[in-house]
Amino acid sequence: IFFTSNMMYGAKHDSYQLPVLLLGQGGGTIASGRALDYLEDGDEHRRLCSLYLSLMDRMGVSLDSFGDATERLADI
Repeated sequence: IFFTSNMMYGAKHDSYQLPVLLLGQGGGTIASGRALDYLEDGDEHRRLCSLYLSLMDRMGVSLDSFGDATERLADI
């Protein structure tokens, strides 16, 4: 199950940091029971499309890029 919002703070229309909830283990390919904060980690490649690339890899969809991302999100 994947759930997200298009804004972190609706009153500010801020999309700099988005809340994302990912439930499940992706057929055993995703470690569960974790909270990952890519803003605090200072990861400059923390694009939502990088998460999509990581998830598509686990579904057998192999793409070089998706949206504005060319790299997978680390630690997923």
